[in-house]
Amino acid sequence: MKQIDLSRGMVFVTGGGGSIGGAICVEAARAGAKVAVADFNLDAAKATCEKIEAIGGTALAYEIDVTNRNNVGEVMKKAVAELGEMIGLVTGAAVLRTGPVADQSEQGWRDIMSVNVDGTFHAVQAAVPHLSESKGAIVTLGSVSAFIGSDEGAAYTTTKGAVLSFTYAVAGDLAPRGIRVNAVSPGWVDGGFTHQAMSQMENPEELVETARRMHYLGRMATPTDVANAAVWLLSDQAAFVTGTSLLVDGGYMVKH
Repeated sequence: MKQIDLSRGMVFVTGGGGSIGGAICVEAARAGAKVAVADFNLDAAKATCEKIEAIGGTALAYEIDVTNRNNVGEVMKKAVAELGEMIGLVTGAAVLRTGPVADQSEQGWRDIMSVNVDGTFHAVQAAVPHLSESKGAIVTLGSVSAFIGSDEGAAYTTTKGAVLSFTYAVAGDLAPRGIRVNAVSPGWVDGGFTHQAMSQMENPEELVETARRMHYLGRMATPTDVANAAVWLLSDQAAFVTGTSLLVDGGYMVKH
């Protein structure tokens, strides 16, 4: 199989300062793309850029508020002006909120919806004119949580189900423009939200052991495992793939 090549343009990644988003930025750069690292936390975005520069890649950091439609459009236009033609979008920005549904506050519900669902919509909509010109690709970030119940995770699970439904719908909508749209749906990932949960546990190794039991491959995914799948979906190697969710779950869904 030929090497993945994204050198013809720029990939824009929301949530690029996070563990999964950051890994996607790095792997996109390894494939030759210039990378727009967009994150609410500008320092985190800059840290990802430093990793890319350390491997000889090109990246710029952008502060973005994915809940603000106008801001997303402005940041994306700036990235195109500074880094050149946009060939890919990855909507990695997300937040996690947990707790019993009976105790879910209205504001908490709105907050997670505005980032995970509205933020995905805003980024995809802003990218359409750019990707129509390049016949580029979009990768959204799903989750196995979209397919199963999640104790005290109703809001997050709902958002990931919405992201997948949106992905399927938009794939048909944008196909006539030559834009492919797919999702990557990880199982448990050794980073990000999992580390957030572990930091609040008395015995975090219990979570690691649970992950070992729940995935056929006996471990959690690394952020790079997820990133490799996303970069493949962005590339011409996936030229006939659209409207699907690629499970990167170590057999989690099959086992359950």
